[in-house]
Amino acid sequence: MVHFLIMIGISSILFWVTLLSLSWYTKHDKYIIVPDFRTIYIHDVLTNLDNRDFNFYVVDSVSDPEKPSGTILTQDPMPGAKVKKNRMIYLTIVSFVAEKTVMPDLKSLTLRQAQSVLESSGLRLGKLTYVRAFDEDAVQQQFFQGKIILPGTRIDKGMLINLTVGMGARAVERSDSARVDSLE
Repeated sequence: MVHFLIMIGISSILFWVTLLSLSWYTKHDKYIIVPDFRTIYIHDVLTNLDNRDFNFYVVDSVSDPEKPSGTILTQDPMPGAKVKKNRMIYLTIVSFVAEKTVMPDLKSLTLRQAQSVLESSGLRLGKLTYVRAFDEDAVQQQFFQGKIILPGTRIDKGMLINLTVGMGARAVERSDSARVDSLE
């Protein structure tokens, strides 16, 4: 019986010492708060000495024409999280090289169809200019940065495409009413 009690006492002491040493080894209750790296340029984050307690890994880069290349979009763990020193921070950044797409042929499509085709190609509808043409709401010409862009041309995704669209019967009505006003 005495040996059994000694064994329980020694086991309890070893268990307590093990828990204390694990707490010391794992640095229990010693955390670092993760800062917000979003919208900061990746090079600035990597070279900042305040961030030396973290390891960084870029898991993805995505194209976003509205944000500067190389800026951080998302991070994991999120800002404000408590982590240990040398924790890996996973980042998604804006791509340094813009993703390309092929310019579709929008001529003779209705405005609604052209807008749908542009969006599916990763492009955006820019300025609309209405011109005299017999086919109402049909695309007459497509422009990129002020110049006609031919179908099949490779351009960056997210770019604005300006269109000229036919006025159809509205153009005839306007020209007739202009003549009537000038005759009176």
